[in-house]
Amino acid sequence: MKRKGLMAALLTMLTMGAGTAAAQFLAADLIYLPAAAHTNGEGTSRWRSDLFITNVESDVDIDVALVYLPTGLVNNSGRFIDRSTWLGGREDDGFGFIDPQLADIPPGGNVVLEDPIGNYFDTSGEGVKSGAIVIFAYEADTLEDDGTRVLKNAIVNSRVFTQFTYYLPDAGNEGEFLEETGTFGQTLPGVPWYNLADPSAVGENGDFSFELLTGAAESEEFRYNVGVLNASDPLSTITVVLQPFRGNGEPFPDINGNPILETVIMPPLAHVQYNRVMSTLFGIAGAPNDVTIKVSVVAWASGSDEPIIGMTTYGNLIDNNTNDPTAILPAFAFPYNIDCQWPSSDDENQGKSSGAPRVSRRPIGIPAR
Repeated sequence: MKRKGLMAALLTMLTMGAGTAAAQFLAADLIYLPAAAHTNGEGTSRWRSDLFITNVESDVDIDVALVYLPTGLVNNSGRFIDRSTWLGGREDDGFGFIDPQLADIPPGGNVVLEDPIGNYFDTSGEGVKSGAIVIFAYEADTLEDDGTRVLKNAIVNSRVFTQFTYYLPDAGNEGEFLEETGTFGQTLPGVPWYNLADPSAVGENGDFSFELLTGAAESEEFRYNVGVLNASDPLSTITVVLQPFRGNGEPFPDINGNPILETVIMPPLAHVQYNRVMSTLFGIAGAPNDVTIKVSVVAWASGSDEPIIGMTTYGNLIDNNTNDPTAILPAFAFPYNIDCQWPSSDDENQGKSSGAPRVSRRPIGIPAR
């Protein structure tokens, strides 16, 4: 259904000269949320995730479908055989879980999914689930039995939070305190399919085969967790290397003087999170808050004739006393190719890239029924 409303007005304002400040490219029809949880964490932390999905199209309703990828370095490709483990908005589309608000999202409309892992994907009822979620957006009621659809764009953000207890003075009883509860949380945005680390994207414009996570620290006050998602096609395994660097840019040495690094083989669509990564993965005790972790795709193997390789990562700096988290988003070490997106006015090929895009094909799609 085509409609005009809020998004049309916003787009009109943008074309009239409104600038952007600290904006990110997040709109896509395929989005990876690299971390989501319904699980008990360290100490008293009880992590939950809420999702916020926005239709950024100006004149068309969209549907959204989601699939959960459990953590643990397991092969999650089986979830792309059919739709039995998927969450969607229409029963007629054959999804295993249904939430009607995921159908017919209007232009500029927002959907809030509260604790989708606990409410839908935790079929065991154990309440100890975490991993990644992949989101697909398409024009409303266009999903076919073979998985084809009319691609449309959405934005996905999430809030990852944990409850905590605090005490306030009791105004009616001097010297007494009232117990209250609240939450500490962080925002984690979804990663568009075109913004993944790619081992084939190495050339004169930069090396986009790795991502950097900054601010890693481990002490009595803080802990640092790192997660990695194999965002490749369902037949591709990747080899990832994680390496920490000191604040002066030098690698941490092992007892033999060699750089400390860890190699991880990730099955198709696998997710892994390393809690207290500095000590548990790297064997480094007492790291200051100026450590950078480099996460690289160094190799891959695939059963596909046309493999599509991608990876994304994230970090979390967590206060040990309050469990207050800070999301550390990954960064490429090279700038965005501005000339590719916005060519100069005198460029005879204005509006066209001088070469193939860094990521030209989507790694995954909605499976057939």
